[in-house]
Amino acid sequence: MTRVAHIPYLEKRPSGFFFRRRFPKAYFEIENPGPTSALCLSLRTDVLSEATCLVRALTALTDLAVALTTERPVDHLSSEHVTLLTELARFQIAAHEAMRASADPRSEDAANFAAKAEHTTQEMLRRALALGDRTPAVEPLRQVAQRMGVSPDETSADWRKLAFEALRVMLDVSRERERREVGTYEESTPIFRSVMASHSASPTAALPALSVQTAASALVVPAVNAPPPPPAPPSVSKIMPSVTAPVEPDLVPASQDKSEPQTLPPATQGTELKPHTPSSPEAPLSNDASLDDETAFRVKLRPPRLTNIDLRDLSPEMQEVLKNKPRGISLLEGIQLMKELKLAGYGDDFSSKQSGEENAGKRWKSNSGSKANVCEKFWVEFVGDVPFEKVEEDAIRDAMKILPQLPYQHSKGTDKFVAKNGFRALIDELDAEEERAEKDALKALGNGPDVTEADREKARLDARIPRLRAETRAKHRGYVKSVGKMLYDLQLIDQNPFEICCVTNKMKAQWKKDEAKRKRICWDDRIFTLFGSPAFQGPFVDPGDPFYWVPLLARLMGLREEEACQLGPDDFGTDGGITYLDVKVLDGNNVKTIESQRRLPVHPILTELGLLRLVELRRRASQHRLFLNLKRGKTKGTFSENFTKNWGYYRKKHGCYWEGLDLHAMRTSFNSDLMNRDKSDAIRCVLMGHDPVDEGARSYAQGLKLETLYERICDVELDVSVIARPFGDSNSAAQRGKVVGIRSVAP
Repeated sequence: MTRVAHIPYLEKRPSGFFFRRRFPKAYFEIENPGPTSALCLSLRTDVLSEATCLVRALTALTDLAVALTTERPVDHLSSEHVTLLTELARFQIAAHEAMRASADPRSEDAANFAAKAEHTTQEMLRRALALGDRTPAVEPLRQVAQRMGVSPDETSADWRKLAFEALRVMLDVSRERERREVGTYEESTPIFRSVMASHSASPTAALPALSVQTAASALVVPAVNAPPPPPAPPSVSKIMPSVTAPVEPDLVPASQDKSEPQTLPPATQGTELKPHTPSSPEAPLSNDASLDDETAFRVKLRPPRLTNIDLRDLSPEMQEVLKNKPRGISLLEGIQLMKELKLAGYGDDFSSKQSGEENAGKRWKSNSGSKANVCEKFWVEFVGDVPFEKVEEDAIRDAMKILPQLPYQHSKGTDKFVAKNGFRALIDELDAEEERAEKDALKALGNGPDVTEADREKARLDARIPRLRAETRAKHRGYVKSVGKMLYDLQLIDQNPFEICCVTNKMKAQWKKDEAKRKRICWDDRIFTLFGSPAFQGPFVDPGDPFYWVPLLARLMGLREEEACQLGPDDFGTDGGITYLDVKVLDGNNVKTIESQRRLPVHPILTELGLLRLVELRRRASQHRLFLNLKRGKTKGTFSENFTKNWGYYRKKHGCYWEGLDLHAMRTSFNSDLMNRDKSDAIRCVLMGHDPVDEGARSYAQGLKLETLYERICDVELDVSVIARPFGDSNSAAQRGKVVGIRSVAP
């Protein structure tokens, strides 16, 4: 047996590596670790690197475990005294619970009196602590010491310390007894913790009905006319001084026999059962008498955490739902609650308190608002608007089988893909259309000798309507699952039936195997077909046609669609004779990331085409934007929302539409040109608005000159000889092909 050099607690044995650590001396002072003096565990590996990682983790865990084990509540007491105080507290609580468990039912007045008596005991113990009077603790300590078989020296200074700490322990015990007298227990029972542990392991499992009803009935306060419990036995009262402690004179009438059950004065009879401690900060329980026993029990166990959100951010209708439904919120109401909170700018963790942020709400609406709209229509249609946690798993499974059948462009584009009569009807209509198109295509082919099986297969494939892609399916399933998580965190439900909608990376990868890979590619010579369309050939009604300039800004400067659409004359300037444009967050502009805000030199081809003349034209006219007729979309509130649709229609209309060759592919082509030059990648990231590649580029790029960026951006070349000039400088292709310093590439 040998120890591996320089790695503490790691030993190499013939059977493999072991973790072996001796118990520290301080551990023996507090606990008895048994016959062994060390902890020895097999790591079940022969690989040194794996064993090293495991040993480091085990070392940290054992350090923490030993520290917690050897920790003492009070430094001025010995370990023996700490054990005595621990047993004192345990025995007083156990004796009180044993007496309560075996007692007969009692009246409400008797319960109130018992709680008031404990409160009086606390006053007595506080007075004893203030005066240093250890008398109330002497007899209980003797009883506990006798049970443990020890005989402390009552004349020593250690005894005085022990008795003083015992007063504090008894004060804490009395507070706990006061709470329990009125039925308030801070901790759940061991049996219930065991049940909830198994419940958490299986989220769809429900508590047994019999157990719930029995426990719920135990919460009901006994009838007022029930007889009070008998006096405590002498053996218990000796160890529990609070039971026999003197009470205030006004609590016990002089004419009453103290051996008989005591009741409160008339002024305090019939009062509500509650301890003299502050109430829980959680939301109050519903007093709705319509709640059945099971629901009332579940609400008491997990009261709604409505303090985690600001109810003022919600609509009055939703506030009313949360007020009246501590349980039983419906599927549609849950989805709408999630939508309202996200629109108000809330994050994803509703288990802790948070507040909304307006800008976050706008971003969520732009990026995820459509998923919320589909969620409240699709899931409600296929599983029903039932109480959220009572949604049947079989209904969810059936809906998940239908989800992949939704069309790729559902709820957008033409009326063909809008679910006017529900998603089921939409799917049936598209299935029927596919069948008709396939039959028509095969009929058109005929059965001639030249028709091959490959021709028939292509006809069938061309008749298919694209359906929902894997990534989108995963998002729709994940969204409804997140609604359930929100409701569970707010403790409005006790189980999330939509956990079954979880999509693993393995599942998603499997789905993607059955669909065509969608990846943007670089524009090739087909860009000259685009340049031959009317937007690039004129005549130009307005020299600021966005269909002309936005693609060129993306191709020659790498601008994102929104970055180009939102440009204004104030975004342009000069530095050292070099014209630049600023991509910034001002005047309603939007950017994707922090790094997206950047200053770029204007490409010389754009200058030659007349971009700066357009800037000056808009500046003289006091216009705020370069592209005057662009409007923001209603859903996302961005210029690109409408531009993307309109430019797609334009390309389809003029025969220059190809899958994957969209506007963002222009930016992809710009990035590829920079990479093909194999120069500084840090400068490429600056021009693209990407995260820096290293800390040097991230923190020390302040000195990067515009001249350097200009030289780098000139590496991007494009033949624009076939493009007309919006300002009409020349109509001849020969004249238009003269671009100084730009290599011409023939189409």
